[in-house]
Amino acid sequence: MSATRQIGAIIKKDVIAELRTKEMVVTMVLFVLIIMVAFHFGFGETKDFAPFAGGLIWIAFLFASTLGLNRSFVHEKDEGCLEGLLLAPVDRPNIFFGKMLGNLIFLTIVEIIAVPLYLGMLNLSVNGSVPLFVGAIVLGNIGICTVGTLLSTISVNSKMRDMLLPVIYLPIMTPILMTAVIATNGAMAGFVGKDGPQMYAQVMSAMKLLAVYDIIFLLVAYALYDFVIGE
Repeated sequence: MSATRQIGAIIKKDVIAELRTKEMVVTMVLFVLIIMVAFHFGFGETKDFAPFAGGLIWIAFLFASTLGLNRSFVHEKDEGCLEGLLLAPVDRPNIFFGKMLGNLIFLTIVEIIAVPLYLGMLNLSVNGSVPLFVGAIVLGNIGICTVGTLLSTISVNSKMRDMLLPVIYLPIMTPILMTAVIATNGAMAGFVGKDGPQMYAQVMSAMKLLAVYDIIFLLVAYALYDFVIGE
């Protein structure tokens, strides 16, 4: 079986399992909504959320992703599917790419639901560039799912797996989070006025850096996954 068919089979298995239980996506959506409601009421009389709009949206996505990533391998481990995958004639890096892309699909579904609600509840809009806003979200998602899938594979074999993943995941995500916030904030704020060109250059620089982080983490995960999943 080709690598593409192996990865596709793993994605299909995860999507079918999620359609049956709806556990991961529903949990992540509810978590994001609770955070947004807290933001909406927690800032009191504040009406202008634009200066920290990028930070707020990525805080919600980052913590929601932690819930989903943790559950993605717990089911595999508890139901014996992980052993089945290891015994099957599937290249182990293809297991990583299948699980990572599955997590990416679920996180994207959550964001498709959450972003319009986020913009509406906090009275925000994308004043700069919608393609750059979407690009920042997509690049950030790739980084989240790459790092998260690798680390959830490590943590699932630990007795303290529910606590271990956030402990190692959040610090490693810091550079991706910082660049994603800069890119998202700039894309939402716009590029008007005398600082417009400088803001645009800053957003493009953050996007390039985010893409570099994604590539580095993908290469690291590809190189290490055979060892990580075998432990």
